[in-house]
Parts: sequence; structure tokens; C-alpha cells
Amino acid sequence: MRKSFVLLIMLLFFPVTCNGLEVTLLPEAEVTESIVTLGDIAIFSEESDLSTALSSRHIANAHSLDKPLTITKETVINKLQHQLDDQQKVQWNGALAIVITRKSLRITAVDIENAIQEYLLDQVEDLPVAEYSFTPRQLPLPFLLPTGTLDITIIPSDPNILGSKRFSLIYKVNNKVIKNISIRGTLKAMAPVAVLNQSVRRNTIIRPEMVEMKTKNLSELRSPCTNLRMVIGKKLIKSQRSGSVLNINHIEFPPVIRKGQLVKMIVQQNGLHLTATGMAAMDGKQDQIIRVKNLRSNKNVFCKVSSPGIVEVQI
Repeated sequence: MRKSFVLLIMLLFFPVTCNGLEVTLLPEAEVTESIVTLGDIAIFSEESDLSTALSSRHIANAHSLDKPLTITKETVINKLQHQLDDQQKVQWNGALAIVITRKSLRITAVDIENAIQEYLLDQVEDLPVAEYSFTPRQLPLPFLLPTGTLDITIIPSDPNILGSKRFSLIYKVNNKVIKNISIRGTLKAMAPVAVLNQSVRRNTIIRPEMVEMKTKNLSELRSPCTNLRMVIGKKLIKSQRSGSVLNINHIEFPPVIRKGQLVKMIVQQNGLHLTATGMAAMDGKQDQIIRVKNLRSNKNVFCKVSSPGIVEVQI
């Protein structure tokens, strides 16, 4: 009787410990990868070679980003128990079922609009000075991306950006393409342009009182004039009505280089910078491709008019 009483006291005041590793399963767990290991869903009573090895064991796959995965304690034990030998004692504690969710990044319509706007801001050095904005035709549905290093590549439908009616967005996580979407909408590039305030006939010299600057959407225009100094005093080669946006292509600009003029030929390739003297075989306006005779080789080559007296050899 006394021995039984002493045993009862010991059970009440001194906990019974297990000679082995205790693994406590958590009721909930959030993972960052699609592969779920025991270390993601459990805590261990000690750090040892056994706990380290068990922690790395594959338990399940969490491919879905929006649907939780539930796995039972019994499944975990059945998956791992047969891998243990008689010398490796493990006590399984904790939740009877574990709800596993995949950590993800939520992309909303606002995020997509901001990404396109940031892209436009990054391109301003190669675009006319204007206030740019893009309005989607309809708001895209939100979606989820796995966590990791996110990179977004944006491709306009028009290589010149202006006039684009669609932007493609490629989402990469850790250099792997995860999502590819296309957003249609309206691109606006609001800027002051030259507008005729009277009808002007062909071959008329443009005077300051004939034009005024008005804010227009550059995306809807072809070669508008954004600087009056470019056209004042120049000849209009096509009749235009009052209210028409002045088109640069309808203005006659004098050649930058004249036929027979000596020019400096520049060749730039693979870090090399070479020059030679040539003679223009034809008149050439800014950025126009013309033939130039290399005075050293006596051969004609195609060159791009860069500035007065200077051309770039086209290779």
C-alpha cells in the first residue's frame, strides 16, 4: 500500500520523460516553397543529428498559392516512422491535423497600373517631353505570385511606345517566368504642340502669328511640332486648315549638308572610333541617310547625317 502511494506521488510531482526525441506538430504552418518538410510544420525537443535529419524530410507538396493544404498527424507518422530504426525513439505530440498555407505576393490592379506608370517614367529620356498616363480598358483581376526575387518585364505593343494600345507584363520570380499578362488600354502623352490658328496654303512661310501652342495627346498625332523655333520661318509644303496640328513632315527644312561639301566621316564599332574625310554625293537633312565618297578609298558609302559637316558611317 505504501509503495503504491509513493509511486502515485512521484507520478504527480515528477513528469515522465521519453527516452528519445519529442516532435510536436503545429496546428498551422506557413511555407515559402512548394515542398513542405517536417521542419516547416513541427518543433523538436532537442537539437541533434536525428532532429536535423528529420527536419529535412519531405512531407507534402504545397503547389497552390490560394488553397490551404491539410495533412493529418497519422499521415506524417506513417510517412516517417518506417524510416526510423529501433534505436531511434521518437514521441509524436501536437496537433492531429496541420493546415499548411503557401506564403505569396498578391498583385492587384493598382500594382499593375503602377508598374506600367513606373515603366513610362523610366523611358522619359527616350520620349518627347510630356505627361504620360495609361488607363486600362478594364481592371485586371488580382493574382498571387510565390515569394522570392521579383522582376517585371514590360513590353509595349508599339516599339516607339507612343501609340501603344497594349502592354505585356512578364512576371519572373527567381528568374523563372510565373505569369504573363496583356493589358489593353489608352496611353496618353499630354504636351503642348503647334496648332495653326488660320488656314495656310502650300509654299507659305510660317510666321509666329499663324500658330499657337495647345496641349494635345501625342499618342494620337504623327510627327507633331513641340517647339515653335523649329518651324518659324520655314516653308509649309502642304496646305493646312485652321485648327490643324502642325506636322513636321509638312515642313521643308534646309539640308544640313550640301552636295559636294567636305564632311567628317565617323565610324564607331566595338569601342573603336575612326574618322576619315569624305565628300557628300547628295544633299542631306538631319538623320537622313546619304551617300558619301571616301576620299581615301574613292568609294561611296552610306552615312547618316549627324550634324552640320559630320556623318556616321552605317555598318
